[in-house]
Amino acid sequence: MGSSFFGVLWLVFALCFTGKTDKIKKGTLALLYVISITILIVNWTNDFHHLFYKEMYMNNKGIFPILEVIHGPWYWIHIVYNYLVTLIGLIIFILDYINEVSVIRKQLLLIIISCVIPWIADVIYSLGLAPFDLDLCPIALSISGIMYSCAVVKFKLLKLTPIALEKVFSSMLEGVIILDNENNIVNFNNSSKGIIHELNYINQGDKQFEEVFKEYEDIIRAVNSNEYKEGLISLKNKNELKFYKMSINYIYEKNRNILGKILILSDITKEKKQQENLLELNTFKDNLFKVVSHDVKSPLGVLLSLLELLEDENDIYKEENREVLSEIKANVKNTYEMVENVLQWFGSQMDGMVYRNLTWKLFDIMKNSLMLLEKNAQLKGIKVNYEISRDIFVNVDREMFEIVVRNLFSNAVKFTNSGGYIKIWAEEVSGVVTIAVKDSGIGIENEKLDALFDNSNYCSTFGTAGEKGTGIGLMICKQFIEKNNGDIWAESSYGKGSTFYFTILSGKNI
Repeated sequence: MGSSFFGVLWLVFALCFTGKTDKIKKGTLALLYVISITILIVNWTNDFHHLFYKEMYMNNKGIFPILEVIHGPWYWIHIVYNYLVTLIGLIIFILDYINEVSVIRKQLLLIIISCVIPWIADVIYSLGLAPFDLDLCPIALSISGIMYSCAVVKFKLLKLTPIALEKVFSSMLEGVIILDNENNIVNFNNSSKGIIHELNYINQGDKQFEEVFKEYEDIIRAVNSNEYKEGLISLKNKNELKFYKMSINYIYEKNRNILGKILILSDITKEKKQQENLLELNTFKDNLFKVVSHDVKSPLGVLLSLLELLEDENDIYKEENREVLSEIKANVKNTYEMVENVLQWFGSQMDGMVYRNLTWKLFDIMKNSLMLLEKNAQLKGIKVNYEISRDIFVNVDREMFEIVVRNLFSNAVKFTNSGGYIKIWAEEVSGVVTIAVKDSGIGIENEKLDALFDNSNYCSTFGTAGEKGTGIGLMICKQFIEKNNGDIWAESSYGKGSTFYFTILSGKNI
């Protein structure tokens, strides 16, 4: 049975091991099995037709008796068929051995030798080249069996498909160079040749690492260092400067002795250039922000101050002129507040924004922040009441805190009718200070309450006196409070007013 099926099974093994099973059609494979089965049947029924063995007799003339066989036509069909199919499988292995990386060649070489040994023995017997008429093929097959066993046990022939390892190694985009414990170049893939051109002129295992990389001092220092693991290097490739992430991994034996090193070079030139472009854009953005902050906000502030001075000169304006002036002032003021909010939001989005968390007395910074805005509430006939203990301290970035408080207070004024009230209170529990801004205004519908602090759904709403804002004030408040390790939320009943809460860390234990 082994003789009949050896050729076809060997061919199937060669195709599977080298990953070339798609090279043979199922019909062709089925035909090969049919031929093997036919040979086996003819052999087993030889007594009826003598087509495989014409005659058998004992030859007692030699040192020991030998069975002499006169072969029939089907024996030679069997020999030619198996030799031809086996030869095809052997050629597949030899071609793969030539193109394989060295880590696979040991297995392939062992397979090729194991196949050739019994083949040579069978050729010697079939052609009568031996000095005695003895079939050496069974003995040769025993030797091959031992060699295959060594390949399976020692080289783990069937545990991991070697072709998969070769495919991964050869198709990697990163340059991979394998060194032994004496820094000899054992192996390298195709990508490494495009990075280190000197590798194109050597064979695997030919030269020492320092000899090939003598022009790359940074790489030599890294390989010779026992502490280097990963870093960034630059190499000139075809007059173009390229950047690579270089990493070195050690290969250890079971006893933890270093067997070799794996040098990996990953091309990050594109990422590096993108990083440089982003840095330039960020610098441009920062400079543009500073220019806009100064050239837009400052003139509006000056214009607002001039309008306030003109408004005080009541005796030089007629009644209708004063109404126009008041309307201009209101629009300029709204525009100024809108620009300030927009600039604050842009500032919060900029990388590198510095946060300075210090300890402050809460009552003092609240009064300081709202001093000017309280006049707007008074003009609208809104009462403002503080219920804040003077013993409460907070740890916060003061500038951010004041922006939050001013936004919440401005909103309370904006949505509260004349004659209403605004109440500001605070309490401290377990190192956390909760601050609330409550108004008796028009309130917020339930469906809008959840989306108040959503970055993607901000919108502006007109106040009770037609005030207009940017719609991003609450979004800024949320970001600034979260930057200061706090939280912010709102409660409201439509038509009955709203209360905005936020938390800040206490400054007593800081």
